[in-house]
Amino acid sequence: MNIEILAQSIREASKLGKLISKYELESEPLKIKASKIERVIEELKNSEKTKDIDIIRGKTEVYFYSKDYISNTYRDVLFNLKEKNIQEVIIDLVRKESQLYPRPTSLEIFKLSPFNRDDIEDLIDEIIKNKEYIDIKIVEASNGAKYLFSDTYMIFGHAKGLCEWVEVGQFENP
Repeated sequence: MNIEILAQSIREASKLGKLISKYELESEPLKIKASKIERVIEELKNSEKTKDIDIIRGKTEVYFYSKDYISNTYRDVLFNLKEKNIQEVIIDLVRKESQLYPRPTSLEIFKLSPFNRDDIEDLIDEIIKNKEYIDIKIVEASNGAKYLFSDTYMIFGHAKGLCEWVEVGQFENP
């Protein structure tokens, strides 16, 4: 197996916002034998031509992606969607955005790829009622747009102000 062909396949998947699993490497069209996967992983790690290719290991699977096309945050979302339940992925993302940026997270993003959830309102109701996620709160802009935030990292007023600015204020102040 030519390592550059493999790297190009991983890059193409990454351009589409996808991780490639070890299982997929064993399938068509690449058909890498399972016994050779670990050697291929080492070649990818050590080659200067494939320094953009990175690996993330899950509980039962290994995933490949190109750092040139997928950010660490998006990689984490894709990985967690494959490894965890959807509620945990949402909670992790909301907490991360509340802590890192800090900003609330729009419910609308969960209707888009890679989440593609039409039942987001029901899912959020379950999350809000779950005592395990007591720090997750919902805030609403004057236009009805809903956002989630973690009160461990943000206070309600800050989340409300940011939500209102993104949804309404910035459009009223050209």
